Parts: sequence; C-alpha cells; structure tokens
Amino acid sequence: MKNTIAYGSSDDEKWELACQCADFYIRTAIARSYGLRMLMESSFDQLRREVSDQLYAQALDFRQKTFEAENFHNYCRQSLLEREQQAAHLAARTARLPSSHSRAWKRDLAKHVLGHHRYQLPVGQGGFNVGTLRDLGPNEAMWQPSLVADAIPFADFMYVYDCGSDPIAGVVQSVRSIVARRPSRRLDMLFVSHFDRDHICGIPHLLHQQRGLRVDTIVMPYLDDIDRMIAFGRSVATSGERTAERFHEDVVVDPVGTMARFGPRQIVMVMPGDEDEGGSGFFELPPAEPPLSDPDGMPWKARDSTGWGSASPAARRTLDGATVVRRIEFDVGGGSEGGWLLKPHVKQASRRDREAFCAAVEVILRWPRGSFREKVKIEKERRGLVTKHRTAVSRAYAWAFGDKNETSLSLYSGPAEPQKAGAVLRNSRTFASARVGWMGTGDAGFKDPETVQRFQDHYRDEIDWVTTFMLPHHGSENNFDPSLFVVGAELFVAAAQPIHSHWKHPAPEIVKAIKASGARFRRVGSSPKSLLEERMVVFWPG
Repeated sequence: MKNTIAYGSSDDEKWELACQCADFYIRTAIARSYGLRMLMESSFDQLRREVSDQLYAQALDFRQKTFEAENFHNYCRQSLLEREQQAAHLAARTARLPSSHSRAWKRDLAKHVLGHHRYQLPVGQGGFNVGTLRDLGPNEAMWQPSLVADAIPFADFMYVYDCGSDPIAGVVQSVRSIVARRPSRRLDMLFVSHFDRDHICGIPHLLHQQRGLRVDTIVMPYLDDIDRMIAFGRSVATSGERTAERFHEDVVVDPVGTMARFGPRQIVMVMPGDEDEGGSGFFELPPAEPPLSDPDGMPWKARDSTGWGSASPAARRTLDGATVVRRIEFDVGGGSEGGWLLKPHVKQASRRDREAFCAAVEVILRWPRGSFREKVKIEKERRGLVTKHRTAVSRAYAWAFGDKNETSLSLYSGPAEPQKAGAVLRNSRTFASARVGWMGTGDAGFKDPETVQRFQDHYRDEIDWVTTFMLPHHGSENNFDPSLFVVGAELFVAAAQPIHSHWKHPAPEIVKAIKASGARFRRVGSSPKSLLEERMVVFWPG
C-alpha cells in the first residue's frame, strides 16, 4: 500500500522505501520484545543504506504515528503461542530417558557424542584458556574414561582464547606444557580478545615455528588504525619485557601482517555488529568468500549469527588478505544433531570517546587539528607513535577514556542445540540438561544497561546456557556491575594476580556480590593449584 503524506516528495520511490524501512524497524522492535526475530533482518541494512538519514527520520516519525501496532502485537502473540506448541510437540516426540538411565544409551540412530574439556591456565595476571573437543561416538566405553584422561594429546579440535600474562614468564611456562602434550602440534583456532600485552604476549611462544603449535585459523576483532592506538594507549601505562613490548608494538602497527608470520591458513576479523559502533565500514571493503573449515581437521561450519539456519555469513576482504565478517558463529563437529558452538561478539569504543582520543593526541603532540586520522593511516607514523610517542598516546587514552576498557571480543563456547542434549560432568554427577556453556569476555565493559542489553541480545539463544563466566578485565570494578545481571552463571572466574596492588583485581565488592547471589567465585592466579579444569561429555540422543 502506498503512503500519502505532505512530506515534500511523498510520491517518490525513495519515500516509499523509507517507509518500508521504518515499518521494518518498528516490527523488529516489537518482535524482539516477544523474543522473536524478523525474517530478512540482514537485508534491512542494505535497504537502509539507500535512504538518507533525514528522509528515514521523517518516515520513522510518520510511521510511528500511523502504524497499527496492536495488530502486529496480536500477530507476535500468536506466533509465540505457535512456537511454544511446536516446542511442546517436539519434546513429546523426542522424549528421552535421563542420561543416567542405562537404556538412554541404547538409542544410537541419531546420537552424537562430544567430549569437551576446558582449562583456565594459572598464568597470573593475564589470560590463557584452552578448549578441546573429541568425537567420542556412541560407545559408552569411550566417553567414561575421557572424563579423567588428559584431553590435550587426543583432541580432534583444540582452540585457545587469549594467550598472555604480566609478567610473561607465567604464560611461557603454561605454553610449554600445552605444546609438550600435543603430539600433532595442531591448533585449530586462536581467538584474540583484544591487543593488550597481558592477553597476547604469549602468542609468539604458542605459535613458534620450531617449538610451538601450527595454527589453522586466527580470529580477532577488527580494529581500525585509531582503535589500535587506543588499545595501545591503555596497555602502555605499564611496561613489560622487551620481547613482549616488541610483539605488542608490531600487532598495533600491523595486526594482519604480524599474525600472518605464524602461517595460519586464514585470519578472520570480526567487526562490531552495530553501525553506530563502527560496523558501517564493513561495506566499504570488497566482497570475499566466508571462512571455510580445513578438510584435514575436525569439520566446522561458519554461519550468520543472526539465527537464520545454515546461512553463510557475509564476508569482505582487506587489502592484506584477512577475511572480515560482522556476524559469525562456528559450529564445530556437528553431526545429525548437535555440535559445539563458538560464537564471538565485538563491542567497540564509542565515537565520542574515539574523537576525544584523536583530539588529545593532536593537542599533546601539537599536530594540526584534525590531522591524526590521516597520519595514523601511514605505517611509519604508527610506528613512531608506539616507539617515540608512547607517553603521549598513553596520556591521550587516560584523558579520553579514564579507567574504561572498551574494545574487546567476547566468546561463547557451548553445545549447539543444548535444549536437545544431555551432559555428564567430571564429578560423576549426571544432568538432564546441557547447561555447560562458557563465556570469555576479555576486557569488555559491562557498566551501562545499554551495553549489557546489546550483549544479551547478541547471545539471546545462549545466555541461559552459560554456567562459567570469565569476569572482564580480571574482575575490575571499572568493567563489571553485578547489579546489571549480565548472566546468571553458576561460577564466576577472575584470572588475576596483579603485580600492582592498586589495581585491586578482582574487586572485593564484585566477589562479595557474586557470593551473595548464591553463585560460586574462583580466582585463577599463578599458583598451579589455582588451575581451573572442567571436563564433560555432551550427547544428543536419537
């Protein structure tokens, strides 16, 4: 139906398109309030770019006044009811015995069984999490011993989330242990949350050509030149060993080139999903093929994380050969049912803070106003900023950001289709549900409700299955507000052993609030006894 309104060019095709976009926006907002998703949501971004901001604002104002919201509310209620009925019918058709019952393991037709181990290694102030997967098949004689065996040597798939510590000795020792226990020397995926030295300085040791692992895929956040300088300004406030400093500088100056030295088959960079957080730059890059699984390893599928079934994610290519995506999740080792889901999310610094940082650098270095954005595009200038002007960059970060820690890649790791699965944990207890998900958050900030809401929206289908939650920035009070209820995990973990007492990691107030909520808290420091190891078998009965 054509809209008629006295808004200048009301009969123009652009006005009709603007109204269509406004209608879609309104419907999407209502649908989300019911926990529903709109079809073709990814197409909205493309249509929206064809309409000017001014015309879209006019159309949105018009449609908000004239849209028959109650009819769409009724439609959503009916859709939700039908979904609940379908779920009930599915549950009735696939009803199964508890995992502890011997007959539950006789139903072998569509069964898929994965062993999953994860290790938060005791590196001190830093981050080093290792996860493994092994296809155990339907044979119960295989999965029971896997709960007590070392998973590193026999894993079919192994991934790492961050690899660093301050001082570096802590992570180097743990890296040597992992490499020595991995005869194949294969590392399927390395996830980098952000470019702080205490989260990346162990990577040259982990991926050393002679004494390290061979990585297939590296996944890290897409940070432009400004964002990387911001990350450097935050990290440079403390000094580290020269080898760690040099690698840190190289990553900031040229992240793709530096990571490419380790010989990965592909480098995947994840952009923030929201355009107001920098995601609009995605469409300025040339199209590319989405990330692909290595035929020689455990298979995985890259999917669009908006939830549209098996749709491949849209991908772009950088000039230096990295694959850039906005929304992606990796389904590892999926069988007829089940698999393991690795799902990243990137939260970027706000535009206002970015602009303040740029202005601060210009003032401190007495550069012409507005020149920083162009200068930082030049590799030689970036190298000078991380070597000759380290103090200036650090001061600019402190002025623009204070104690905030903004840009970081979070990662969910847990069973795919957990509502259909069962899990057996290593403490010999059996459970009827697979609530065994893990969430790593790097140095993400969870201090304001809007950020928390966006995070929860991104992980809408996974958030209730998280049982182990890594507190951001080692449990700093500047990054986490327990009153916002980011996630209802059973175990909250802080990887922390600060060498500077004024850091107060983890914050006593956060630890107290966690325990008061009935959840458990665990600090993983530098003592070998603080190692956190979680072992489980997840199965999807037929």
